[in-house]
Amino acid sequence: MYSKLQQYPIYLFLLPVFFILHGYLENFGFITAGESAILCLSYLAGTIIIAAVCWLYFRNTAKAALVTVSLMAFYFFFGALHEFLKINAPRFFSKYAFLLTTFLLLITTLVIYLRKNRSLKRVTAFLNVLLIIYIVVDGARIFIKAMDPAGNSLSTYSFAKNNSYTPCDTCNKPDIYLLLMDEYPSSVSLAQHYNYKNELDDFLIEKKFSIQKNSRANYNFTPFSMASILNMSYIRGIKNAKAINGNDYASCELLIRNNEVISLLNAAGYSIENYSIFDLAGHPSMVQQQFLPLNTRLITERTLFAKVKKDIGWKLFTWHPFKWFASNDIMVHNRNNQLFIEQVNKSTTPKAGQPRFIYAHFYMPHQPYYYDKNGKLYDLPTIIRESRNQTLSLYLEYITYVNGRIKEMITAIQKNNPSAVIVLMGDHGRREKTRETFPERFFQNLNAVYYPDNDYTLLYDNISGVNQFRMIFNKLFNQSLPVLKDSSIYLIEKSEPGHN
Repeated sequence: MYSKLQQYPIYLFLLPVFFILHGYLENFGFITAGESAILCLSYLAGTIIIAAVCWLYFRNTAKAALVTVSLMAFYFFFGALHEFLKINAPRFFSKYAFLLTTFLLLITTLVIYLRKNRSLKRVTAFLNVLLIIYIVVDGARIFIKAMDPAGNSLSTYSFAKNNSYTPCDTCNKPDIYLLLMDEYPSSVSLAQHYNYKNELDDFLIEKKFSIQKNSRANYNFTPFSMASILNMSYIRGIKNAKAINGNDYASCELLIRNNEVISLLNAAGYSIENYSIFDLAGHPSMVQQQFLPLNTRLITERTLFAKVKKDIGWKLFTWHPFKWFASNDIMVHNRNNQLFIEQVNKSTTPKAGQPRFIYAHFYMPHQPYYYDKNGKLYDLPTIIRESRNQTLSLYLEYITYVNGRIKEMITAIQKNNPSAVIVLMGDHGRREKTRETFPERFFQNLNAVYYPDNDYTLLYDNISGVNQFRMIFNKLFNQSLPVLKDSSIYLIEKSEPGHN
């Protein structure tokens, strides 16, 4: 048996299998076995192609396999290496220029070394045995998890345990619009931190909205904020608020999909119209999901290609021939925004027989900043550059553009559906790079509500997301949902500040 392990470099095929198996284990419950198998087959195919090219150069299977596995290992585990160096080494060693140059030198040295007659039996046996052990161990751990699945790593405080919802048969059931503007700060924040007077307030007051000027988000990242808003509760199970990871994001996706607001509205006889980037139970998103690291992206997001695309890809996309790829990537949120605005405007005519909950989530004024204050679309290099730079002047111009689209939707809703309730919110405030221990502006969010009867008694100025729909349901459906303590939890991504 050992002679066979010395002779045949099966590690060439074991490495992709181990990478996928380990990723499946780390993200157990969020990726199906079928999805993992398909990804594994694609990586195996890529490995075979690279090995074939290397064999044409060396005319030796063992040498071709060793170079190929070195290339694939760097590709697979680049993200883990990069994150380790960022935390444990001087900044220079985590720079892409250093890492890519060093690897190129090492792989070149390996190729030169292997050009001479070298015996690779020991290396072949070692890599074969090592990967077999890793695969057996991970396989056993997956079997144990499958026998006793832990379930979702995050949860909300059980709504059903602490609250009973009694449908109100005598209540009016107006259409309810939730217009969620991603990363839209409160006017207080805009004035305090950016010296910007938000003229949207004058429009909202004219339209009889109640503005909660000192509203706060509960979390500073969209998936966590939306999970808390739509479940009317805080999130449990965040092990380390300073190191949230892909599993935490995937858990939030599940919390959003099966949220309490939708459950209670369904019980009240509401139909649901979903114009957002999130799937809701029974009401999938009408656009392709690129917002959260879901399914196999939980595995692939730490590979070399994914990391380069995320961290420095925006620089490449300013050059030819990469611009073509950028136009299909960076413009996706603008296309979604325009589609959702169109759908909201179409939805303003009431439908007889059943009240509706219309949830529209717009990826604005979050960067990329697509338009100037006059509604002129920026050229592609500017959009790409500003998706990273976040120049304040362009951000404020984009706010002005976004205000125009908000006015357009609200005007249409109030004209065609005057009995509708409108909730206009930001999921959190504007985020920038910072070393502050608690950046208050990250949580200062837009919050304005319109009730046709203009009775805003239950709303209060410093309300946070967990209490938003508690107060709305108490008002509209005569519920007695208690007010939770309004708190904000500052989250930091494991590797670096996020952009969701």
